[in-house]
Amino acid sequence: MHQRYLDDDRDLCRFLGNRPRSAADLLRKAPTGAERLVPRDALAEAFTNYAQRHNAPQRVLDNARDLADPNVHVVITGQQPGLLGGPLFCLHKIATAIRTCRAIESEPGGVRAVPVFWNHTDDHDLEEANRLFLVNSAQEVQRFRLELGNDGSPLRTIRCGREVQMLIDQIDQLVPQSDHRDWALDLFRPRHPDETFGDSMARMVFELFGEYGVLVIEPRDLPAPAFTPLQRWWEQADEVRDAVRQTCDEVSAMGIDLTMDPGATMMFEINGDRRQPLADGENFRSVQDLSPGALIRPLWQDACLPTIAFVVGPGELSYLSIVAPLYRTLGVPQPVFVPRSSLTLVEPSIQRLLDKFGWDLPDLEQPPGELAKQLQGDDSGGIEDDIDQLATDLTARLEQLGKRVVSLDASLLSAIDRTAAKTKEELSRLAKKLRSVRQNREGTGTRQIRRMSANLRPRSRPQERVLGPLPFLVAHGSTLAPAIIEAAEPFLAEHGILEL
Repeated sequence: MHQRYLDDDRDLCRFLGNRPRSAADLLRKAPTGAERLVPRDALAEAFTNYAQRHNAPQRVLDNARDLADPNVHVVITGQQPGLLGGPLFCLHKIATAIRTCRAIESEPGGVRAVPVFWNHTDDHDLEEANRLFLVNSAQEVQRFRLELGNDGSPLRTIRCGREVQMLIDQIDQLVPQSDHRDWALDLFRPRHPDETFGDSMARMVFELFGEYGVLVIEPRDLPAPAFTPLQRWWEQADEVRDAVRQTCDEVSAMGIDLTMDPGATMMFEINGDRRQPLADGENFRSVQDLSPGALIRPLWQDACLPTIAFVVGPGELSYLSIVAPLYRTLGVPQPVFVPRSSLTLVEPSIQRLLDKFGWDLPDLEQPPGELAKQLQGDDSGGIEDDIDQLATDLTARLEQLGKRVVSLDASLLSAIDRTAAKTKEELSRLAKKLRSVRQNREGTGTRQIRRMSANLRPRSRPQERVLGPLPFLVAHGSTLAPAIIEAAEPFLAEHGILEL
């Protein structure tokens, strides 16, 4: 589905619109003049309060206050917070949003646009958030997690500062020494024992991208008027379900596999430290306790914020193809969907290995074991085998010679036997040395292949979906964010390789 959107599939564009090819193209489609449901002053205050609570830099505070201006618009992206920053694609999303804002503002007749990261701490999928993958000394991708109970609590309510500190202590030996090591570890080190996933995520975003003015918000920090449309939409649950089912039928008829259940929970209720699903039509206590499910969460952000573009990943595009018609059903201005940049970060030492073997990233889609076979070739061990055969042949010839010599002088037979034994011993020693050299070479190559695969195709998946930012921050410090921003071209569909 994602590729079909990138290729401007005509049928799919009925739901998602066309992919923007430039800032000018985006602005022609963007709802720049649309009204939103939350007063601008209330939005500016909410974003300012959040930024101040997390000690965001001045550029962030300036952008937060600028939201009060009706001429300021938003390019939004988001993700549930993840352990130590989540997967790398979170950084790629933010970088794409920054680049999109730059392009919009640089366009003649463009508008003012600020990037926003929706820190989705209403989410209760702890299994998805509670994972960290690092490459260990054996060049294996090792998973780490916090020891937390999973009772359906939203991530916002899970206090995990102590557990995160224990994790940082545990992985200390896997973090190499560098000029940036202490800074990188401190970035994720909890500031207090009750710190949440959302707190850690906000600190990382403000530290890495604060100088670019990236705003951050969590759903429970939105102003009170933001929750009003949720009640109205809840009262339209039957209409929403009908629209979703019809869209699912149409999308399925296009040969697209559905990634969202049309019967998925539409609304949850935050009840203390629990996020509990509501059955359609079920009563709730307070409108500010409502928390939308995936069916209408994107519409909520765009009903509240002056969104003109929404930076999304492949998974989000899949469910947006089903959800997008609800923008019209519920009267919400639909933003332009901008696919996030897809990147693989390549360290210099890894690039040297790729050059050594003459491989490109697609070659690593094969399992490491299959790649290792290419090192051996069809004549693996050929020299050693020839030496072994030579020893056998010489022994046989000397035995034949001994039979002839014994008829002349039997005392010479022992000399021939010693020569045969000595020759066989020396040739065997030479073959053993050659085998050792070959095995060392192939063993080194195998380890190098495992290293490349673990870093570029961890667990046979794209790097950006598995590895997190920590090892790259340790290696490159504060220069990592601008490098990713520079590579995150929002209007190109190709996967990018960023050589660090």
